[in-house]
Amino acid sequence: MLQAKHLYGLLDAGATENPDAPAFRYRNERLTYGDWRRLAERMSAVFAARGVGRGDVVTLLLPTTPLYQVAYLATSRLGAITTGINVRYRRTEIGHILQRSGARLVFGVDAFYGADFRGMIEALRPELPELRETLWVDAKEVTDGTAAVVEKLAGDLATPPPADVQPSDPVAIVFTSGTTGIPKGAWYAHENVLALAEIETRRYKSRRPPAAHLVTGVSFAHVGFMARAGIGLSHQTCTIIHDEFDPAAVLETIERERLSDIGGFPTQVVLLLDHPDCAKRDMSSVETVLLGGAPSTPALIRRVQETLKARVSVRYSSTEIGIGSASLPDDPPEILATTVGKPTSGVELRIVDDENRPLPTGEYGNVVVRSGATMRGYWRDEEATRKTIDEAGWIHTGDVGAVDEAGYVHLRGRQSEMYIRGGFNVYPSEIEDLLGKHPKVARAAIVGLPDDVHGEIGCAFVVPRKPDDPPTLAELRAWVGDSLASFKRPDRLTLLPELPATPMFKIDKRALKEIGLRG
Repeated sequence: MLQAKHLYGLLDAGATENPDAPAFRYRNERLTYGDWRRLAERMSAVFAARGVGRGDVVTLLLPTTPLYQVAYLATSRLGAITTGINVRYRRTEIGHILQRSGARLVFGVDAFYGADFRGMIEALRPELPELRETLWVDAKEVTDGTAAVVEKLAGDLATPPPADVQPSDPVAIVFTSGTTGIPKGAWYAHENVLALAEIETRRYKSRRPPAAHLVTGVSFAHVGFMARAGIGLSHQTCTIIHDEFDPAAVLETIERERLSDIGGFPTQVVLLLDHPDCAKRDMSSVETVLLGGAPSTPALIRRVQETLKARVSVRYSSTEIGIGSASLPDDPPEILATTVGKPTSGVELRIVDDENRPLPTGEYGNVVVRSGATMRGYWRDEEATRKTIDEAGWIHTGDVGAVDEAGYVHLRGRQSEMYIRGGFNVYPSEIEDLLGKHPKVARAAIVGLPDDVHGEIGCAFVVPRKPDDPPTLAELRAWVGDSLASFKRPDRLTLLPELPATPMFKIDKRALKEIGLRG
């Protein structure tokens, strides 16, 4: 594992030690670690010429291509701070992130997915007094080749010397997905990103991390890339990039590249398993499937094990904590199906009550996490930071869980998703897990809605396994009532062809609540 005191130092060390190691494979482009360093140096000249220096914020509005990672490391080289915007976002989300981050420069594609980003941001300029520069590139040129775009921008600019970056300097601001509220910007220092890489490496013990990592359409603005960038850099991992999530293309890549480790959000894995090509492709190289970013149902875990004959790895993390817990290689199916593993070495995790007092083993309460890899706070939001990070440095995750006698973490759900029906607390996740086992249910989500009699009631949003034979509300109430308390049975049922998802492939509960409120 390579060592450095800041993020760009990892790239510099890797490019020096093994410049020909493959860094990116994207469409027809192949870039080495030596290429990555050279292009990051050239890109830093472009940013410096536009006044970017230590402590400034650069916002990247770029699709999932190597150019994003080149620009991220270029910003890091200058001692500046990167925040990303998912290209699926639109005016309100983009304006919010630019205002909250205080971006000095926006570097992005002028248009993508039919959106006129240049027009949007120009219209927002009166609301963005700190925005000094915008730098636009053509989306087709970006997807055609990173090197050509960077060289065209850099021209004959001289490469500036790297900044004297300190480990405690901010390097990234990662905005939350906003599935249940307004997005907040979790900021990480260089030392947090490096600590996360060290913690993750300990999970592998004697086993080297996978040589190739497949990215399948997820924005690089996600914490899985911004805060975890040091993992791949420290081990010189090659990133195979798909800028769109196409199940057929992903399955073809797994077969062709003989990938041993794959992963993704549960929604993505479901779509892979549902695709007709899954049974036709040779998936025998797959040893481990990592499920993270959102809760995984026991039914999905069993399906992965049975279909791919692979070991399932479950991870608990979030935008704020980077990494919390993970399953162990020898965990049996029943542990994988009911827990999110044990706290990772180097991470402290405990359960506390509403007064921040530790709770006994097995008792459910608020999950708090502390490590050197967590966020430092919410960018420019001291009030939210104080509510989330206590005086002892514990991150209050907003999740409800318990730790059993063996040290495994059991999650019940988000505090913000809990609803109170007739005075009883109801956590949607346990009902969703149960509904997922119903023979007529492909996918399900539960949302609490206001009710004059009970205060709140549970509405089940269900994707039927067979559209011509959907479940009825009576069937689902009976199914839930056989295993859980009567007040946890859904009171309403809405059938959907698919559950709405955020740009980060999480179920969009805000959208579901809006559907439910419309009746």
